[in-house]
Amino acid sequence: MCTVTYFPLKNKIVLTSNRDEKPNRSAQEIHSEKGVFYPKDATKNGTWFAVSESGNALILLNGAFENHPEKTNYQKSRGLIVLDLIEEENIFKSMELIDLENIEPFTLVIFQENQLAEFRWDGSGKYFKMLDINCPHIWSSATLYDKSAREKREQIFQKFLQNEKISDEDILDFHHQKTDDLENGITIKRQNTIQTISTTQLVISDEMTLKHYDRLNPDSKPEKISIKNETQTSPS
Repeated sequence: MCTVTYFPLKNKIVLTSNRDEKPNRSAQEIHSEKGVFYPKDATKNGTWFAVSESGNALILLNGAFENHPEKTNYQKSRGLIVLDLIEEENIFKSMELIDLENIEPFTLVIFQENQLAEFRWDGSGKYFKMLDINCPHIWSSATLYDKSAREKREQIFQKFLQNEKISDEDILDFHHQKTDDLENGITIKRQNTIQTISTTQLVISDEMTLKHYDRLNPDSKPEKISIKNETQTSPS
């Protein structure tokens, strides 16, 4: 939920998320329920990455634009809101109507019907933006990465885009890369126990493939699920 990328590749779309959290919030497997597939949060039963058989995807990042003071009595977990929204026929319309009073700020990356959008809730207002589906994008959680760190990560991303050919495997390598910067690198391991605990990737083409990597146990095999895509999707 903390580093998300979108890539339009030839005949496929790739969405990938690194989750930077405390180790006790890890999810080792993908759950399926009512045609929705997602890794389940170990403590709150929500998710940061949900995919539907209709080809829709929602990816959650904590925070909106900047870090915010945290309260202790929020109405509902943001991860449960993701599960509510992924079942909606029109996610964009549902975002306009949903009541987010007393919900902690968050950012949602929304992919639906060959459209890409970004939604931010800062605790008092909604901010919705359609994005160019033919351009790569990166997002970093506002609660973990300040403006300077987000700009540095954007630079790392732009350098990666200079590669002549990029595959979904290359994107996974990007999300798995380790640098000397364990505080703000693409893979982190901070002294306060926050670290990169998993990577989840969705590849959309004639079919959808959802892969989940347990970063706490790097020798374990990733979980991989093939999902029948009811609407074939590719960048225009």
